Amino acid sequence: MARTRTFRETMSSYCKEVRELGFRLYAVISESLGLEPGYMKETLGEQEQHMAVNFYPPCPSPELTYGLPAHTDPNALTILLMDQDVAGLQVLHDGKWVAVNPQPGALIINIGDQLQALSNGQYRSVWHRAVVNSDRERLSVASFLCPCNDVELGPARKLVTAETPAVYRNYTYDEYYKKFWSRNLDQEHCLELFRTC
Repeated sequence: MARTRTFRETMSSYCKEVRELGFRLYAVISESLGLEPGYMKETLGEQEQHMAVNFYPPCPSPELTYGLPAHTDPNALTILLMDQDVAGLQVLHDGKWVAVNPQPGALIINIGDQLQALSNGQYRSVWHRAVVNSDRERLSVASFLCPCNDVELGPARKLVTAETPAVYRNYTYDEYYKKFWSRNLDQEHCLELFRTC
């Protein structure tokens, strides 16, 4: 008789696979900017990975319930596995909140603030929010790839020219992370505090 995998084994395997996917995405993003494929991964250093498994019970009055306010993610990359039956994620597009409808087998990839800074603003972190909009239960799993605290971040030198000056100053992830959580999530983009001018 085959042994069933434990929750711990399943999550451990999922974490490893999602981490590798994130590193492959870093390579593609680096190349799209004209950088070496390993640039993002090397610059971000030894990555920390945080996981959030969220269970939302059925809500009989979703219009009276508070979700997660609008924000960008302070990390580098977020990989989200959404519930396949309930749309609970919205992104800001052209000034309007748009529901992200789940697709079977699909993952949602959110660019975080650190990739926006490293790309000198060519990639943009995604304004998004979680809404409680259903009387059905749902589950989501988010994986966050984060630089270590002492990693120094800022625009890639190759992307800074006379025509495209540095948008952001250099800073450590620790400095950014503390600033991010010292304010309300839905205030102006935290990267605005790190602009060069």
